[in-house]
Amino acid sequence: MKTILLVSRDFVLQATRALILERAGYRTMRTASMASAVPLASQSQMAIIGHTFSPAEQDEFIDRVHEANPSVYILCLRFGLHKPKELLTHVASCFASQPGGSRVCVIEESNVLAWPKRAS
Repeated sequence: MKTILLVSRDFVLQATRALILERAGYRTMRTASMASAVPLASQSQMAIIGHTFSPAEQDEFIDRVHEANPSVYILCLRFGLHKPKELLTHVASCFASQPGGSRVCVIEESNVLAWPKRAS
């Protein structure tokens, strides 16, 4: 069973993500503290750092985690991803990255608001 660390300052969203991941068969750990997140990440296969941390804080987290353990996958959420299926898809895609490839996946909100129903 793979373990995923959830790092977020939004406790409700963090608990919801934990429930989604646990129902999908993952084990989860949670923290809101960057200081505790780095050592906890070494006990997991993936860390998901939420949008409540700035991109600069996320970059610092990536550097510190990979300095200690470069094998940890890191999924950076740059917006409040709320849809369970999307979360699970991004987790699976990140885990499926090619050997020797990047272990960092950054998910940003799409600029597309809606597709037109027809071109006119």
